[in-house]
Amino acid sequence: MNNRFWNVTYNDPGRWRDVYAISGPRLSWVEGFSDTLKGWPVGSPKLELKGIDGLTELQNLRAGLNDRTHINFLRTKGGLIAFTKVRLEVYAIPIRNTEWRVERIIDASNRAQLVMHIQRDGVTIRLMMAGATSTVSRMQIWLERADR
Repeated sequence: MNNRFWNVTYNDPGRWRDVYAISGPRLSWVEGFSDTLKGWPVGSPKLELKGIDGLTELQNLRAGLNDRTHINFLRTKGGLIAFTKVRLEVYAIPIRNTEWRVERIIDASNRAQLVMHIQRDGVTIRLMMAGATSTVSRMQIWLERADR
């Protein structure tokens, strides 16, 4: 496939090996449990995925959907994995800690947006996400901690 996203719906060990080769290995259950008890869960809040730039194939799969699609993240030892669902398929976008930065945009009313910029192998990927201001704030804090 490519080195930017994988269909992980069918739990193929080869695909997960490729994903973890980029994002770093999974946190152990002890690390995840300990971090969760400290108030820092392994999984992020869920936001609405408004658009994707730089992953044309994945954006094309999303084209024409009437339903909202969501995105959430999982921390690994070397980065993050973004998960989004398109119809019945789940796609993973592995991200190294050194590849991303986030920009917050405040909307009118009680909504906000986050834009994640990912730079890999000369390609820029942008994930445009939105949600309630409180959820976006929680996501921003979660991402800031993940960047340590």
